[in-house]
Amino acid sequence: MFVPGLSATLGRQEIILGEGFIIGDLNGFVSPAVFGGDLSARLSTDALRFDYKLATVPLTLTGFVAKIIENYATVSPPPPAIGIDTGLDQDLYGINANYQVPTAEAEVEGYFVSLNNAHATKNSANELSVQTFGARVAHEVAATPGFSWKGEFAGQWGKTAGLNNKGYAGYLGAEYAFQDIAWEPKVGLTYYHFSGDNDATDNTDNAWNPLFPDAAGDRIGAIVDASGLGATGWGQQSNMQVIKLSGSIQPTEKISISLDWFNDQLVKPAAGEKKELGNEIDLNLGYAYSEDVEFGLTFGYFVRGSAIKNAVADSADAMQIIGSVAVAF
Repeated sequence: MFVPGLSATLGRQEIILGEGFIIGDLNGFVSPAVFGGDLSARLSTDALRFDYKLATVPLTLTGFVAKIIENYATVSPPPPAIGIDTGLDQDLYGINANYQVPTAEAEVEGYFVSLNNAHATKNSANELSVQTFGARVAHEVAATPGFSWKGEFAGQWGKTAGLNNKGYAGYLGAEYAFQDIAWEPKVGLTYYHFSGDNDATDNTDNAWNPLFPDAAGDRIGAIVDASGLGATGWGQQSNMQVIKLSGSIQPTEKISISLDWFNDQLVKPAAGEKKELGNEIDLNLGYAYSEDVEFGLTFGYFVRGSAIKNAVADSADAMQIIGSVAVAF
């Protein structure tokens, strides 16, 4: 564009902020009509985005507006109501600032995101205006080669269907890559927290309302993410706390192996409900066939906890095997 360092993108595109904890998969959660939606690679939406890289400091500013949901006019009862748009569009606005710390292997990021119904009405059931703000830090510690840590925290306010939103979410994690050892082993530990509602009878919703996160299965477990139990706060990154322990090795240049363990618990269980959702183990195998083609195989096993056993009498442990092919063009 005419301003040095400024670029604009208009049309179908992906928008990922940081690790995708808040914004990454702009298609939202899986529609009931789409089976296996958690496996979809479609992350993009129609948006206008501006990026501005400052010349004097390592700072990048990003602003965007996206049409997340678009409902078209529907045929209604006889005149004069024909052609009235009975649906509601949803728009997403956001600004993001990313700063690369020049004196360390670190980056600091701050953002503000607003999700709104495009046409406000007096019907509180159609009310949607949720603002989310947060900050993220990632640091590779030079004094301890191979050690890195990361953290992110976000808070929400606004209104949804007459309820005042006051949720929050965040994570804190660390990873260590062993130095000068064959197979390049790595170990990591991360804690995730998504707030739950304190009182379902009042007009305040303290639960975290997830917007459009990416790679949710890497945070709460692939099976839990695909469980479809969002109505009770399971598998939707809300009312949950998760401990993730991970490890990986690289036996050859082309082969990678990783193992992840997730302990999932409810934060605010309902009356008579247990806290423990369960434990999941995911084994991931990767084979880089070439620079552009990579094959993957994932085996996951979920052991249900007391919360699921009590809520679903005939429940059973779950497992899945997923094969994948990634092609870069």
